[in-house]
Amino acid sequence: MDPNSSYDPNANIPPDSGYPYGPNGAPADPGAGYVPGQAPGYPDPNPGYGPNPAPGMGYAPTPDTTHNIGYPPAGPPPPGQGPYPGAPGMPPQYAPMPPQSSGMPVAGWIGIALGAVLVIALGIAGAVFVLDRSEDSGGIASDTDSDSGADSGTDTSSDTSGSDPTEPAVPDPVADAVIGDCFYDYGDETTADLEATACGAGTFEAIDIVEGTTDLSACDDVAAVDTAVSSTEANRVLCLSYTAIAGDDAYHAQVDDCVYGYSTPDTPWNVIDCQDGAFKVIERLEGESSASACSDSTYYIYSMSYSTGQSYLDVTLCLTMIYASGDAGYAEIDDCLSMNSDYTYFEFVSDCGDANVYVTGRTNEDVDGESWCNGWGWAYEDVPDFPELSYTICWGYL
Repeated sequence: MDPNSSYDPNANIPPDSGYPYGPNGAPADPGAGYVPGQAPGYPDPNPGYGPNPAPGMGYAPTPDTTHNIGYPPAGPPPPGQGPYPGAPGMPPQYAPMPPQSSGMPVAGWIGIALGAVLVIALGIAGAVFVLDRSEDSGGIASDTDSDSGADSGTDTSSDTSGSDPTEPAVPDPVADAVIGDCFYDYGDETTADLEATACGAGTFEAIDIVEGTTDLSACDDVAAVDTAVSSTEANRVLCLSYTAIAGDDAYHAQVDDCVYGYSTPDTPWNVIDCQDGAFKVIERLEGESSASACSDSTYYIYSMSYSTGQSYLDVTLCLTMIYASGDAGYAEIDDCLSMNSDYTYFEFVSDCGDANVYVTGRTNEDVDGESWCNGWGWAYEDVPDFPELSYTICWGYL
């Protein structure tokens, strides 16, 4: 990671779901390296290896192994008034009525008419007043209210009804983290983009927190740290360790550490005590995911590669096996060796003058050494979990 970079909690908010690949990418070839997004059933990650272990399943050492409101209807009109009935059994009797004067001058009728108009006008005004109150009491501003609000310059409910809602604050995972929390990182080597998640394959675990600084180099001396992120607002740094495969700690093995594991892809390897039958790390290559990057040497016999899809997280371990019979496991025809008096342990010598035997034959096939060597001395070592690493040599005295 660029030591001058800092984590921006508002940058690159990851999608909720539907990733076409797991966090930190997917391996080019699903071999011994971690395959993001998969959760295979793992064997016991702590097999309890002892001296001269009989390791579990073998590991096939192919050189390039990698590892989302209506109103109700009107009722019938009130019953009408019929003509006034006359006396029973008699038809109605109408007496002629002479015209009568109302006794009221014309001006009086005009006053009555004006009064009626005034009453009607007051009724209409009262209806409008009631309507306005109803709207006000319901929280709905009338046109009059809106106009007066605009004229006076005061805010009204209609002024803010179209405004955008306030964006929720984005949490800062760095500020809230504690040791043991895990994250996916959807960023890259120089820009972190963290999302809190359960710990497991393909996640970063906070293994240390340095307060009072944003200097990423504060994590430099913390073992097993693969990257660091800081928060300027929180003024702290998270030291993060990558988990390639659940239960695996060989990913962080260093030169001269001994490791062992299983041949099934995506199963964990672990750091163990150095002993016969264990693999010893002779090279740790960071940023590499291919066995072809290992140096060609006499003792290089095997490799363990973790391919993550992010090159800065890729790791290849170049390994040698600790054979119980010593250098016999690496000897070729005509090599000179110094053999102990028990005929069980062999060492290379710089000059054949210091040797007492030389190699007359070698095979990695399962053979009967005595007959196959046809009278020559012979030595063999069986590696049950890695049969391709078993061998038989024939030797003769110098």
